[in-house]
Amino acid sequence: MRYADLEAFLAVARTRSFRRAAQERGVTGPALSQSVRNLEEELGLRLLNRTTRSVSPTEAGELLVSLLEPAFEDVQSAISQVKSLSGQPSGVVRVSVPAPALEHLIMPHVPAFLAAYPRVSLELISDARVIDIVAEGFDAGVRLGLEMANDMIAMPLGKPEVYDVVASPDYLARHGQPLHPEDLASHDCIRIRFPSGVIFSWRFEVEGAEFVMTPEGRLILNDARHVVSAAIAGAGIARLARHYTEPHVQAGRLVRLLETYAATLPAWHIYYPSRRYVPPALRAFLDFYRGILERA
Repeated sequence: MRYADLEAFLAVARTRSFRRAAQERGVTGPALSQSVRNLEEELGLRLLNRTTRSVSPTEAGELLVSLLEPAFEDVQSAISQVKSLSGQPSGVVRVSVPAPALEHLIMPHVPAFLAAYPRVSLELISDARVIDIVAEGFDAGVRLGLEMANDMIAMPLGKPEVYDVVASPDYLARHGQPLHPEDLASHDCIRIRFPSGVIFSWRFEVEGAEFVMTPEGRLILNDARHVVSAAIAGAGIARLARHYTEPHVQAGRLVRLLETYAATLPAWHIYYPSRRYVPPALRAFLDFYRGILERA
């Protein structure tokens, strides 16, 4: 029974797809299928149910996954500990990060990190979905606030997020300026849809209480950068994190609205599984960004 066959089975069981598992492991689909067949023949059991549309573990497959995953984690930890004796962290760190955090908090410091840790590789995947980072093979994830599983360890990456309501001078000249959050009901708002399908709610503080509304408007986008462009072009009123709006407000392309009612959102946090042993490469990544936060 080959170690590689066990790894191949775990990859397919986790991704529920031979194609995705093959891409992840850098092998061909037929090679991966053969590895799983080898394992099934060795055990004399079917481990995966296969149809033209889906792959899922059988009862035996689920049991094998539950027993193998902790063992593989121990093996990987052992290898990481031995490698750490070289004095230089090494390995790959995979992180799932929504685009705003990746663009403004992570990417500006990536060159310095790679220069400081020449034996560490980074795989930073822009993704706003709420995912199980362990099941999808990530070492860590980034999300707003503490919206993550209870068995995760979290560390803030910055300060609470300030969100601005903005519009172009041209739009305001044509439609007037809202003076209260309720006035937005009569305006064209540029909306953002999350990967889950949910429309991003707008939150305000009105007389000490939270006021939440789902804006109405004819334009829906899923990328904040496109929302900025649309707002500058006069397509409507937008609500965006300040790091997107600030340069355009300073240049006069956008005007801040409803500042009296502004509310903040929790800071971005990086989170990772609670383990007995954190791999040196991941520890280096966490310590590097913790140092940036402390200096800031």
